[in-house]
Amino acid sequence: MITSPTSVFPKYTTTDTKTTDTKTNGTEPPKGPAEPTTTVSTPKTISMGKDDFLKLLVSQLKNQDPLNPMDGKDTAAQLAQFSTVEQLMTINKSMEAQASDIQKTTEAIQSLEKTQNDRADELAQLIEGQMAMAAVGKIGITTGNSTTIDANGKGTIMIDTQGKTGTGRVTLINSKGEAAGQAIVPALADGQQSFELGDLQFDPKVPPGNYTYRFEVSKEGAAWQQVKTYTAARITGLKYDNGNPVLIMNDKLSIPMSQLIQIRG
Repeated sequence: MITSPTSVFPKYTTTDTKTTDTKTNGTEPPKGPAEPTTTVSTPKTISMGKDDFLKLLVSQLKNQDPLNPMDGKDTAAQLAQFSTVEQLMTINKSMEAQASDIQKTTEAIQSLEKTQNDRADELAQLIEGQMAMAAVGKIGITTGNSTTIDANGKGTIMIDTQGKTGTGRVTLINSKGEAAGQAIVPALADGQQSFELGDLQFDPKVPPGNYTYRFEVSKEGAAWQQVKTYTAARITGLKYDNGNPVLIMNDKLSIPMSQLIQIRG
């Protein structure tokens, strides 16, 4: 008869621990110290450069298991990724350098444009000044309705009929706003044209002086219609205002050179 081996178990001495029932005596079990609070720190992100990558790859190759070496495809893939990243970094640096060069080129072009604009303004002022000097003694035409009759009874007006034809009538108005005299211009043609006041027959005769005028046209007895008028006077002088030439017309009226429409001899 085969008997099973007797199992030997270690003997343990147990001690009954008496616990106090809180419901019986109303006391609470002793409280231990509070558990320490654990602070979890957020790991910092560390960027890896190409040198770090190469060191890590070499270390991985040195310490690989000879019986289970790294797959060649994985190694090639890692190298390809590293090469791509390195090329991207190189491209990024090249683009940053190009952007800096473009910014410098743009600033140089803007500076050149400003210099050219300043020189162009100076040249324009010089040409305008020379033209203003050459205009002295000639008849200047600008917008308005002013005219002057000199001591010899001469004066010039200029109009634009703007499609109206027929009989013309010019009325000179003195400084009081009163009609000083009227003259008729027969067979008025269409378009822009000037008239010498000394050649017109005013009724009554108009003395020398400064006037404004109104020019009207009537065709075959129809109502009189006003036409566009201009100020025409002889340029008798020249002055400058903030570097800009101002023409003096008939020793009284000041007109900036830029406002002249025509200059006549």
